[in-house]
Amino acid sequence: MRRLVIFDWGRTLYNPDTKAVFPGVPDMLRSLCTRYDLAIVSLASDGDFERRRQAMKTAGIESLFSSIRMSRENKDALYECTLVELGYVASNVVIVDDRTVRGIRWGNTNGAQTIWLQQGKFSLELPNEETGRPNHTITRITDLLGLL
Repeated sequence: MRRLVIFDWGRTLYNPDTKAVFPGVPDMLRSLCTRYDLAIVSLASDGDFERRRQAMKTAGIESLFSSIRMSRENKDALYECTLVELGYVASNVVIVDDRTVRGIRWGNTNGAQTIWLQQGKFSLELPNEETGRPNHTITRITDLLGLL
C-alpha cells in the first residue's frame, strides 16, 4: 500500500526570505511522487492562498501533489480533511514540518510518522511533552530522500 507524505509549505518546502522553494525541492518531490502520494497542509495567516499556489506553479511542483490545503487557521482540521479526501489513515502517513507545535504534534498525537525539519526560524522550538518527539529530525529538506 502506498503511503502519504504531507508537507508543510512555508519554511519547509518554500523559503519566504528568498521567495522560492529551497534548493533541490523540485527534484526531491519528483523522486518521492513515484513512490508516495504527496500533499501540502499549510497555514496562510495572511489569507493569500493564490500567492502560494503561484509559487508552486513557478517552481513546477503543483501537479506533483494529490491535495493542497490551506487555511488561515486550524491546521489540525486540514490534516483530517486531507486524510478523508485521499482515503488514508494516519498510520500510513508521514508528516514533514518545521514546527514541532503544529505538524509534529498532530502527527504524534494521531499515530503518523513525523519528520521534523530543524532549520531556520523555528529550529529552537524543541519537542516537549505536548508535542512529543519526532520519529526523525533532519536539517535540510533534501535529507528526506535518505529516510523515505
